[in-house]
Amino acid sequence: MIAAFWPTMQTIVRTIILLSALFITTLGCRKEVIFNTQNTSLRFSEDTIYLDTVFTTIGSSTRILKVYNPTPDNILINRVYLGNGPQSFYRINVNGTNANDVKDVELRGNDSIYIFIEVTVDVLGANSLLYTDSIIFETGNVRQDVDLVTLARDAYFHFPNRLLVIPQPAPNPDLEIPYSILPCNATWGADKPHVVYGYAVVDSACSLNILAGAEVHFHSGSGLWVYRGGQLLIDDAEQGSMANAVQIQGDRLEPAFSDIPGQWGGLLGGIFIQGGATATLKNTLIKNATIALRVDSTASATPNLTLKNVQILNNSRVGLYAGYANIDAQNLIIGNCGLHLFYGLGGSYSFRHSTFANYWVTSSRNSAAVTLLNYFDDGVGGRYIRNLNKAYFGNCIIYGNGQNEVGLGIAANGTFNYQFNTSLLRIDENPNGNHYDVNDPNFFTNCILNQNPYFVDALENNYALDSISPALNVGNANDALLVPFDILGTNRTLNPDLGAIER
Repeated sequence: MIAAFWPTMQTIVRTIILLSALFITTLGCRKEVIFNTQNTSLRFSEDTIYLDTVFTTIGSSTRILKVYNPTPDNILINRVYLGNGPQSFYRINVNGTNANDVKDVELRGNDSIYIFIEVTVDVLGANSLLYTDSIIFETGNVRQDVDLVTLARDAYFHFPNRLLVIPQPAPNPDLEIPYSILPCNATWGADKPHVVYGYAVVDSACSLNILAGAEVHFHSGSGLWVYRGGQLLIDDAEQGSMANAVQIQGDRLEPAFSDIPGQWGGLLGGIFIQGGATATLKNTLIKNATIALRVDSTASATPNLTLKNVQILNNSRVGLYAGYANIDAQNLIIGNCGLHLFYGLGGSYSFRHSTFANYWVTSSRNSAAVTLLNYFDDGVGGRYIRNLNKAYFGNCIIYGNGQNEVGLGIAANGTFNYQFNTSLLRIDENPNGNHYDVNDPNFFTNCILNQNPYFVDALENNYALDSISPALNVGNANDALLVPFDILGTNRTLNPDLGAIER
């Protein structure tokens, strides 16, 4: 059998050798691709690249320029470089080469290459600067350019210089909170934005005063921590209005990020008012955080958070989270959050002429817009009472795209004092267990139930009332007299509307 098989094996080996020789000969004869210098006019995907508005010393996101060879010939672009040379604040990557001056770039006929562009601008002494440059292309005797334009803004930067480590049981990693302590009794004005990395801490017995019209931007995972005994004051002197509101948001300035939730806020939330600290916010817009405002447990008999003419919008989890806090709010708008607009676990709360509207569409939501509880469960069978001493909603609107936007978690052995007075509510009128009764005037006084308030455009956070809204001209006079002007400064003492905006 072996002797009979051997000639066949010889034939196979001989064939393999012949095929290998033929393959090598073919490779040796393959035509070489030649790139020639020609006077060629290139085509570009854009003639001007507008990069993000950026803070000085902080890099932009990446923009892409596509360069086309409109001819069938393989050409050599002699040089691609930045007009400002080595001093340019722009950076380019030309077809995979990171350099601001690249020579002999090959481009096949009817093909294209990519150029990636970033910028980090260093501006001294200017609130804003239009910084420009150009990418220059030399192909033979043809010289072309694509303009680069960036608006750069100077800012005050607050970087962390300390690290708080919170040990966790194995195998979980320890929690880390980078932070810096602000100078005692600091004032942030409107001359330049403030950009915060990590947590900026208002220390005990110190204050931070943020003046009308100021801008505060937080990097991803960052926030403001008002430590016990500290004080936060935002436009406390009421020098501003919603037309020039203090703006608190993330540090991505591109238009595409203007309404993206979850851009800032770390382990402690966005603005964290710790127990024993106080905060007053007026004429303020807070948006795009994870948890925008978190007020920690405290048994304070007076408000540790006061809100007047405040909007809290587009937060990925909660707009206002309160754990046994004391909050007084008027002309408050909280709109479009991933879980709750307001979550109150025990404490004392007063809301007058406030609008809570949750039309979250990014993902499914099973939580109520406004949730009140007087207990919490620890997950291992334990239940702890946190008395809800007061929850008053006067001339308010609580509505959204959920079937029930008022959640009441009531433990019978704890205090649960609440009243909805002359308010429009989307609420389950027949709750499981009948733990509340919408017909009980002690808790629900002159309320409008489950009627659409007809906001002008809730998805765009415009919570003004349409002309057919049932919330027009039905507010009670007592709450209107306590809050005589709406969030925009309109008098509401005659035939007041519900919510924060008078039509």
